[in-house]
Amino acid sequence: MKKTKVIDVNSRGTIAAGVILGTIGVLSFIVQPGLVQGFVSVLGLSEADANLLASIEMAGIAIATIIAIFLTPNVSWRIILGAAIIIAAVGNLFSAIGDNDTSLQLARFITGIGEGLIISLSFTIIGLTKKTERNIALYLALLMTYGAFGLWGMPLAFETIGLNGIFIIWAILTLIALITLKYVPVSTESQEEPRPSAVQLSIGWLILALLAVFAYNAAIGLAWANLFLIGMDIKPNEQTVANALLIAQFAGIIGAIGAVYLSDRIGSWWPLSLGVIIAAICISLLLGDTSILIFVIAVSGFNGLWNFTLPYLLSIVGDMDTKSRMMTLAIAIQMVGLGSGPYLASKLFESGFGFTEMEIITAVALVGSVIILSIPMRIHRIKLKNR
Repeated sequence: MKKTKVIDVNSRGTIAAGVILGTIGVLSFIVQPGLVQGFVSVLGLSEADANLLASIEMAGIAIATIIAIFLTPNVSWRIILGAAIIIAAVGNLFSAIGDNDTSLQLARFITGIGEGLIISLSFTIIGLTKKTERNIALYLALLMTYGAFGLWGMPLAFETIGLNGIFIIWAILTLIALITLKYVPVSTESQEEPRPSAVQLSIGWLILALLAVFAYNAAIGLAWANLFLIGMDIKPNEQTVANALLIAQFAGIIGAIGAVYLSDRIGSWWPLSLGVIIAAICISLLLGDTSILIFVIAVSGFNGLWNFTLPYLLSIVGDMDTKSRMMTLAIAIQMVGLGSGPYLASKLFESGFGFTEMEIITAVALVGSVIILSIPMRIHRIKLKNR
């Protein structure tokens, strides 16, 4: 029997495959503010129902990332990704041809299943590389570039090709990603040894770290899905808000590049903690009556710091075990958190609350995530020092 060639996860081809697949996995999520606005303006859904529809797709992503935990040790990663790409493409295609709300909900859920598997494995691949922070930041830079022009062009896309046309384009782009599979490792066999900074923590500390990951991403998901709606509440002009979010996406690119530059120069804890706290302050700027200029400043700061801090968060949590399992778990919890955000927003709107309450919860959850993570992070430092 011919032995499968073990691929070096640090090769350019494999890193590029992980980055590209990661971007394909979040084609809809990274432009979610515009997509939610489209559900409202094109489909005529209420703010609560638009958030609920977004949360259904995110639920599919979250479920798939949990399934990936059990699949990845036993099934070829190429087989999983090949199936996931087809599932996501079919879900996007069905989203374009569905003729009622139920069929669209089902189609977005199916899309989410495919996307979740792609996201989970792409992050796992990047997490196995020696320069995790740098490679995650490169991934964020690519997807934010796509997100910048995607959000900026969404109002025009709604007018020209419509929401269905966007879904069809996503289906085509997803299928094209099949060409990356030959660069994908078959399994974790590709990793020779854990990173030097990896230390095995006990289950209790790992659970606490994952709780911090959940709180961080639930806060992100709560705000992110509604940024377009918040902007429309300040200035009801779709293109003006799209332009503001374009600037915010470029701020996200700068944040990711900043993480690339600093990843080998300073530690992880201070960039993460300060970045998250300042992101919470940025969201707090939106409380009360404000202007479109303050909106641009707030969402740019929030988006830039999100993409700056995320590589550090995943790297820190990934170093809390020596068998690469924590990265996969962290990605699963990340998707659960991001999916919980729009669902929580829909419930807030249904209960009569508005953007003010949502912004307060976001800021508190962000700060809370840093406080929670500081405990297992301290244990990690002590164990690493005494090793």
